[in-house]
Formats: sequence, structure tokens, C-alpha cells
Amino acid sequence: MKNYSLYTKTLFLLFSFVLISCDLDTSPTDAVEEKEVFKTVSGSEKVLNGSWGQLMETFSTYANPGFGSFLRTSDAMGNDVVLQTNKYGFGNHYQFSALYGKGGTNSHSWNLSYKTINNMNNILAYIDDSKGDAGEKRRIKGQAYALRGFMYLHLASSYAFAIDKDPNALAVPIYLKPTTANTQPGKRATVTEVYNQALADLEEALVLIPEGYVRKQKFQIDHTVVLGLLSRANLYARNWQKAKDYSDRLLVKNDYLMTENEYKTGFNDVNNREWIWGHPQTPDQSGASYQFHYLDVTSTDSFYYSFNADPHFKDLFDDGDYRKSMINWAPDPGAKIENASVVWMRYAKFKFKAGQLADIVLMRTSEIYLINAEAKARLNDGDAINKLNEVKRARHAALASNLSGNDLVEAILLERRKELFGEGFSLVDIVRNQKSVVRKKYELDKVDYTYVVKDEQGKEEVKTKVMTANGHYALNLPDQSPFVANSPYYLYQIPAVEERENPNL
Repeated sequence: MKNYSLYTKTLFLLFSFVLISCDLDTSPTDAVEEKEVFKTVSGSEKVLNGSWGQLMETFSTYANPGFGSFLRTSDAMGNDVVLQTNKYGFGNHYQFSALYGKGGTNSHSWNLSYKTINNMNNILAYIDDSKGDAGEKRRIKGQAYALRGFMYLHLASSYAFAIDKDPNALAVPIYLKPTTANTQPGKRATVTEVYNQALADLEEALVLIPEGYVRKQKFQIDHTVVLGLLSRANLYARNWQKAKDYSDRLLVKNDYLMTENEYKTGFNDVNNREWIWGHPQTPDQSGASYQFHYLDVTSTDSFYYSFNADPHFKDLFDDGDYRKSMINWAPDPGAKIENASVVWMRYAKFKFKAGQLADIVLMRTSEIYLINAEAKARLNDGDAINKLNEVKRARHAALASNLSGNDLVEAILLERRKELFGEGFSLVDIVRNQKSVVRKKYELDKVDYTYVVKDEQGKEEVKTKVMTANGHYALNLPDQSPFVANSPYYLYQIPAVEERENPNL
């Protein structure tokens, strides 16, 4: 089969995905001819919802559950996550060999991105002539633009270095019309062109999706999600003024920051008021929950508990910051202490709900505050430090003072690392700011692990056991060279099959 971006049938229309609610009830794709489904507005919405299900739930391997696998990849390749050596998933990413090898996650990213883009292109090609309510038609059209823009943002920020390193660097092809087996494969657009396409799609979505549209569930893209994506995309594209303007507009709509109690409940519930966008899970649709087997490092429900924290990461937090109290040495969840000899730094941020379910967070107001702060800092806007301190205050951290210029920008980037740990921003931030991965070996071989045991009468006794402590073990690139800025090891690679089959790359 030629060319992953093109030669996949349009209506792998995902109707095998029964997504989340009766809204997403669908019929098998092979029951209809491809274009038939687009004759009605409701048919186009089924394609939209099915495309979302495919994007978020499709596995290539168990280490790659949907779009969330790209978020996990970003964190595994950053500064602050330490992969547990004897557990499944993302170990090659942590050691920087997975993406450079061109297979695996590269192919999964390429396939999911272009399948989603092609489905959105089909919606946009046919919806104007479809039968149905004009308002619904306009809203679905806007959501299709938004989802296509989201995909181009992923491609722009993952397959090329920062836009200001080389605005004309080649990235990936852009497709704006439905493709078939007879479509001429595209050449690579520049990173500037791919960012501009993402921004153009998102701006069109902002016009089309009614500001008063009330979505039924948080996976659906509404006006606030588009404002958030425009804030994020303009930040990555270094359009500081627009990043500031869009994030200002969003914070007028939603400026809620979760409480300490909410923060400690496990980052697993789309009903959290701080979540702007997320992917819900149910017992019938729970594939994406599999990611919590990596993220949840403290509960016995987790199989792998592999995304542990660098011990040096804990040192970045102020005393009194409740996030710091959530990061502690511990053996494997459920391990018998008398048999355990090894501890990892466990961050109890992510926890399964009952039944091994967990919703996936995609956007929070904390991110928007920090986008707003960074954009304003780069514009020398005095409100930047206020927005940074809003996040710090909510986490009971020491407030920033007497910071400006690059010092303030660096403080904001550090806060992003602390606040957004495990949410998929680590490598993206490193690449877009032309920084190097920074990892240090943990100096102590042994630590005292303190635990509580109960005797037969229920009396508690505090004990201490000397354990082997683990920190970073991948301290350089696969060729044994040191980490540097703008390393090709940081980028997604175009899959080998695409290079073979597309002569226009």
C-alpha cells in the first residue's frame, strides 16, 4: 500500500469506535458507500466523532495508545521523567533511539495524523452540500477545521526544529483536499507553512464555532478549546502578541485553578473545572486509559508504573508547595517491603479511578496562564509575573519577585516543567526553545526508606530500611555524544515507507 499519508481509504471511518455516549453511536463503514455518509450533517458529525475516537484510541503496540502516546513520548524524552528499567513501554524513547529509528511511534504518529487530516478534508469537501440544520453545519465545519489544525500543530512541532532556527526548514506535506490512491503525493512544506496552516485552520474554526455553543462532553471542541489551541500554536510559532491576546480572551472565560484536594485526586477526571479539554473514558470505551499504566506510579492497579521522576526534579519545588509533598521515594506499588531493595522517586500525580479507568487531560487553564505569562514576558509586559504567580499561589509555592527579561522567561519555563509534568509538553518545550535535554546522575546510591507497619493488634510502628535509589541512567545520546540543543535525535522522523513511496519528499 503506497504512501501512508494518502493511500488509506477515507472511510476507515472509525465507526468501529463507539465513543463515550449515545451521540457517537455509529454504523459500520462498509455498510455505506464512502460519499453517502456525507450527504447529511449528522453523517458528517459521525465522521468527526469517529475520527476523534480513532485518534485517541488506536493502538499500534501497547506502548502506543492513540494520540496520548505522543504526549507520553514527549515526557519520556525530556528532563524530568525517569523510565523504570524493568517495565514495559517507552524505554527506547527515554534513551532516544525510538524516533531516530523511523519506525514504531513515527509510523503511528504519521498514520494517525494524516488519517485524521484526510477525514477532516472529506467533511470540509462535502458538508456545504449536505442536508441538515445550517447552524449545526457551520459548527461541525468549524470543529473539522479545528481538528485538522490540531493535527498540523502536532506535525509542525514534532517533525521540525523551532521555527526561528530556520523558518524555511522542510517539515511535512500539507493536504487540504481528500486523497485517494490516485492522488499525487505531496512535497514537504516548510515549518513556517505548516504552522501557518495550523493557525489558519484554528482561526477559521474560531469564526465558525458559535461562542454560545454548549458541548455535551469535554472531548468536543468548543470556542474555549479553539482559543486555547490558538494560544498554544501562536506560542510555538513565536507570535507573542497573538499568544497573549488569545490567552487573555480565554482567561476571561475560564480562569479557574484547581484546589489542592482536586490536584491530589489523580488527574483522571474530565469533570475537573480546570480541564478545558479532555478525552473521557467509560467501561465500554477505555483504550486510552491504558496510558495510566505508565503514568500511575503509586497504585497497585498499575502494571508498569514506569514514568517516575528524576530525584533532582523534586528539588525544583519550594517547601510548602503541595506538589512537592506528592513526590517521594517508594518501591514498586504493592511490593512486600521485606523483599524490596530498590526505590524510585514516585510522583503521585496520576492515579487510576476504579476499574482501571482514567480520562486523558489535553488542556488546562494552568497551561493557559503560563502561555499568557510567557508571551507577556517576551513582550516585556509587566503582567507576566502576575500570571506566573497566580499558578504559584494556587500550588502554595513561593511567589516570584524582582524578575524580568530572560530571567522571568526561564522562571516561567521552569514552572511549566513543574506544573505540566506528565502531560506531554517536555520535549516540545525543549525543541521550540532550542534548548538541550539536561539530565544529571543521582549522586546517592542508597537512601533511607521510611514506612509504617502494623502488628496483630493494629499498633503502628515506623521503620526505616536502606534501599538502592534510582535516578537518570540515560545520560547521553545513542551515539554516546552529549545532549545538545537542536539534536536530530529529538525529532520525529518521516517513516521509511513514506520515503520509499513518495518521490516528492
